Amino acid sequence: MSAVVTYVEAIRLALRSALEEDDRVVVLGEDVGRGGGAFRATAGLQEEFGEQRVMDTPISEAAFTGAAVGMALDGMRPVVEYQFSDFLTSGMNAIVNTAAKMHFRHGKAVPLVIRAPAAGGFAGGPFHSQNPEAWFLHTPGLKVVCPSAPSDARLLLRAAIQDPNPVVFLEHKRLYSVKEE
Repeated sequence: MSAVVTYVEAIRLALRSALEEDDRVVVLGEDVGRGGGAFRATAGLQEEFGEQRVMDTPISEAAFTGAAVGMALDGMRPVVEYQFSDFLTSGMNAIVNTAAKMHFRHGKAVPLVIRAPAAGGFAGGPFHSQNPEAWFLHTPGLKVVCPSAPSDARLLLRAAIQDPNPVVFLEHKRLYSVKEE
């Protein structure tokens, strides 16, 4: 029996499945635990999987992104949530100069997913409305994913988490409430 879910619920379902199936999967970011994330994509996951698997971080994108790259190099499968894609520039060095190039430099896998809500159209102002896809599309070693429906979001996030190399997973904010069976 199938259910109707929203785009954001599909993301949560994908995260829950990944956390259930693989102890190496961790979720980290600002307010992803107690707060459930800026758009509630991680709501309830910390209660279900604990603070060691769903971790609230300080407001320091460069630090938690760098830590996630290290976790990935150490065999974990971190999923980093940025509150807004506009802040990806704060973690750009770890994403573009370290994670993306590690396979080419050293033959090492960096199974890392960077999730971020992107796009404007909701009066979010200059720091909550950017579309950074092009920055990352021009970076060798990165995959960029922009799901367009709840089913895409769920399946593509699962695939991104299983990928041995870094994936930037951009979620259009206007799609979070879109429903699909």
